[in-house]
Amino acid sequence: MRRLLPLLVASCLLLPALPSLAQIPSSASTSSYAETLASCLIQATTPADKKVALRWAFATMALDPDVAAMAAITPAQRETINQQAGALVTDLLVQSCSQQVQQALMFNGPSAVASAFETWGRWALTGVVTEPHVAQGMGTLLQYLDMGKLMSLVPLQGFPPASNAQQQP
Repeated sequence: MRRLLPLLVASCLLLPALPSLAQIPSSASTSSYAETLASCLIQATTPADKKVALRWAFATMALDPDVAAMAAITPAQRETINQQAGALVTDLLVQSCSQQVQQALMFNGPSAVASAFETWGRWALTGVVTEPHVAQGMGTLLQYLDMGKLMSLVPLQGFPPASNAQQQP
């Protein structure tokens, strides 16, 4: 287990957060074991846990040199956020979803765990766009869109009926 722990940490935390490093076979994305684990992770996550995941993701993204100057996260805050996220991931893996983790590892390997955490991460962070302050901030983008140019993309005959929208010519 001690040799597996660094691999799990890398699979669960680093690979979903850094997609450019994720050279994982795509079979994990369709694995029923990965889907079962993702479902367990989501069901086991409380609203407070989602806040921990959001804070960790924000603090981690704030390390990117292109945005680092826009966020003021002290080393002490980053340490606390990392400790909280580490405790959350440990709890999810070891207590809440241990059977699903073991099955995913046994039948699909670490890539199934990485895939499940990627799904969980997307789910955990998706809710942030519905937070009223964030939604309002996102809405301000509309004032900078050139609606005339965007309208030029609409077909002259209008949109196809909803039932035909999925058909390809």
